[in-house]
Amino acid sequence: MLMLLVDTTGPLARAAETADRLMTADTFLGGTPERWLQAAAAAAFGVAVLWLLRAITEHRLAKLAEQTDTVADDFAIALVRGIRTSLFVFVALVGIDAFITFPPPADEAVRIVKILALVVQGFAWANVGVAFWLGQWARNNPQQSDRTTIAALGFGVRVALWTLLVLLALQNYGVNITTLITGLGVGGIAIALAVQNVLGDLFAALSIVLDKPFVVGDYVVVDKLEGTIERVGLKTTRVRSLSGEQIIFSNADLLKSRIRNYNRLESRRYLLQTTVALDTDTVHLSRVPDVFRQVIEGQPYVTLQRSHLVGSSLTGHEYETAFVVNHTDNNVAMDARQAILLRVYSEFAREGIRLASVEAVPLPRGSA
Repeated sequence: MLMLLVDTTGPLARAAETADRLMTADTFLGGTPERWLQAAAAAAFGVAVLWLLRAITEHRLAKLAEQTDTVADDFAIALVRGIRTSLFVFVALVGIDAFITFPPPADEAVRIVKILALVVQGFAWANVGVAFWLGQWARNNPQQSDRTTIAALGFGVRVALWTLLVLLALQNYGVNITTLITGLGVGGIAIALAVQNVLGDLFAALSIVLDKPFVVGDYVVVDKLEGTIERVGLKTTRVRSLSGEQIIFSNADLLKSRIRNYNRLESRRYLLQTTVALDTDTVHLSRVPDVFRQVIEGQPYVTLQRSHLVGSSLTGHEYETAFVVNHTDNNVAMDARQAILLRVYSEFAREGIRLASVEAVPLPRGSA
């Protein structure tokens, strides 16, 4: 005779007993079995609708983005793709909550889970928004973007958004955030006083990135130091001087200085001072401004402002000629200046106009 021994006290037996009790009970957590089936159907329907809406919206926005150059549709796609599982959990709980009236301990737990799900989704969308904005900024400013500074800027914005979301969540949990904000404010002031120099450099770096008084590659003069911007960091800006050494400026000190940015020059003005020989006759003297005018007007990017005889001295007759080179490249401006001088000297030689020469004057005997 075969006898089967059934364990009526083990875990499986207890689980079966619990399931049987739940199925035969009138209510469970405030809902009958029928209501729980309705709640489960509502939750599944809500999740399915959200998933379908996300897929359809992403597909249509992707097609629209291919036909437009705006960033609004790209940002919308990023937000749709940023939907996380937490939002599906929130939708499912809302569907269940519509059919089930939870008892006091359980309803508070459900409310907390829903708030937590929204906070997590808010974190995700905040990250998407910051990453999208910084990505657009870097693409629009490829020669100006510094990875370290952009990363720090993104981190600061994310921390601010996360702090706001956490405070909103705590307020919904019933926490009195007024006292918390006051404590954070006092602590923040103490920390700021302790690291004010570091914070000054950080805010200066932020100002440089956003306001752009200079960018990497610009040639700048700061007081008596000059060179090319190599890197803008969180605390310092590095400049490569003409002689080759690296000059390191504190960001805060740099912005307090007077900066001359030569890469922002749209034009360069030159003043040429020319002296011709004292024995030059008036006919040739009157020809000097005409020579400058003819030569300068034949040069590209160059505009003549004036050319005049301004006086005479023991060395000769003095002329001043002002012209503007309308080009941002200093090499182009110097080439134009050189070409003007060479052509003027050639015209002077052709017309017999001599430049003044300085001759040594013999001093009396005994002079020092």
